[in-house]
Amino acid sequence: MKKIKNISPNILLWLICLIGTIFHWAFLSLNDVMKIADSFAYLLMSYHFWDFSSQWLWNGWFGFIYSLPIALVNLITNNDFLAAQIVNLILLNVSAILLWKISRSLLSPIYSLFVIVLFFLSPTLLHFNIHILTENIYIPLFLGLFILLQKLIAKLHPLRPSDTSPLHKGELRPIIYIGCMIGLMYLTRAEAFIYLSSIGIISLILLFQKRLSIWKFFWYAGVFFISFFIFISPYLIYLNGLTGEWGLTNKWASNLRQAELRGQEKMDDAWFEQAVAELTADKHHLIAGFAGGMPYDAPSIEWSLWEYVSKDPNAFFKRIMSNQKKLYTQNFPEIILWKSPSLYYWDDSRFSNIFFLLYCLVPFLVLIFGIYKVFQKQRDFFVITIAFFIPASIFFTLFFTLNRYFLIFLPLIFITLWFGLSQIRIWKYSKLLQIWLSVQLVSLLLLSTLVYYNTESPKDDYYRLKKTAGEWLQSYCTQEISPEICPNSSTLDLKIMERFPIVSYYSGSKTRYITPYTNDIADIYEYGSYHNIDILVVDTMDFKTYRPELSIYLDTTPDNFIRLQEFTNPEWQKVILYQLKK
Repeated sequence: MKKIKNISPNILLWLICLIGTIFHWAFLSLNDVMKIADSFAYLLMSYHFWDFSSQWLWNGWFGFIYSLPIALVNLITNNDFLAAQIVNLILLNVSAILLWKISRSLLSPIYSLFVIVLFFLSPTLLHFNIHILTENIYIPLFLGLFILLQKLIAKLHPLRPSDTSPLHKGELRPIIYIGCMIGLMYLTRAEAFIYLSSIGIISLILLFQKRLSIWKFFWYAGVFFISFFIFISPYLIYLNGLTGEWGLTNKWASNLRQAELRGQEKMDDAWFEQAVAELTADKHHLIAGFAGGMPYDAPSIEWSLWEYVSKDPNAFFKRIMSNQKKLYTQNFPEIILWKSPSLYYWDDSRFSNIFFLLYCLVPFLVLIFGIYKVFQKQRDFFVITIAFFIPASIFFTLFFTLNRYFLIFLPLIFITLWFGLSQIRIWKYSKLLQIWLSVQLVSLLLLSTLVYYNTESPKDDYYRLKKTAGEWLQSYCTQEISPEICPNSSTLDLKIMERFPIVSYYSGSKTRYITPYTNDIADIYEYGSYHNIDILVVDTMDFKTYRPELSIYLDTTPDNFIRLQEFTNPEWQKVILYQLKK
């Protein structure tokens, strides 16, 4: 079907993208204050990009690919926060177009358009799109990789019994592209290295299906791995110079300890703090500060995967089982419907809960039916999907599961849902059933978006006060009132110590220091003195949550500190800027 009611499907696609962009733009008001600590890192890296120095690669904790388009757009906007939001909207549309190309290999134009509608309506994708996070570029990179694999596999037909055909000109080019695409994913988020095994799984399946000969299998594998490692080799050399070791990531020690400390049912940043503190034993963290988002320094305690497993094998396997349960009962429902399952607790009415469960049950059954039909009729799509899902479902449940680790599969879930819907042939009124289920899917996502808006909207109040404090500090410095804090009347080199770098960002500082995890204010002063810190930020959100023993300094001034300014709001939030005595 080339046209839908005399309108080209491509025109309808662009119309949906336009409406979807406006829809997402309308929600940017939920992120008019930076709330996520990682966002500061990506904006900082984009700032240093134009220094043409290694600072834009920073500490190896964060990938740098996402910061590149932000730096380029910032040339036009001269506002990195706005530049990042524009980049996110552009990447959202790139993802939609790539998803359209994938869905058209399985579905008719009308069903493919519905896939794009669900994509734009997804409250989970909406959440990540309005925030400055790597998912915004990670998803289109994954979808691009998926298309490359689809095209490659489609060219591989079953071999004849005596097939020993040589390599044709250009035959290895797609393999090189695939290696470079996974390289881009790795340079965006280091954990993408696990998907090297996905290519291995796909290759083995093709070998088993006799669509690859043995010698071509080894040719393809060799070219793929060589292209991947050549592509990322400059970054590996940089990591080696930073850490003194060869490896794909410098996050192993912290992540392994976090996996042991963090609760399985609830992620708690306090455990991250403790993991960092323990890995930097003997006050080592007071010397160099080993933590995500800080200048890199090797941890005092090294953790290996074997030590993580062998320390307590029973706890290790129990953790995996718990994470596997969480993945399917909590992570995936939240990926599809965001926090709308919490509607169960809005009303104590048993009827209301049962109704909502039944409302979700039918789409769930359609998804299961869709998976079965995809396996039955669209083997290549199924093979690629499962080849990526298996490593992710194993690797990430070894540690701790987060929704963002599995977000790349959400667009594929939408395709599978609509494929299942299109295959319903149970009675002569199946079209009416498909329409009813379509309306139900759309209404579920709209309801989930409403829940997202109601839960996210009040959060700005906690961060807006810190924004006010940062802007006040910038004004304070530029007026040359305090040359001992800002000797050049500039906040670029101002050293601010806080858990969430919001005051740092809005003050104009381009340096980040995390308040050490400790219950002794003397330790914080020692750390601050060593690094010549100018300002300590004490705020209700941080100290009462993560450092309750130090929350007394919301009301009393500690020794060796000078209370510079205090900010309060009606919600009893308080932010205090303390100057360190030199």
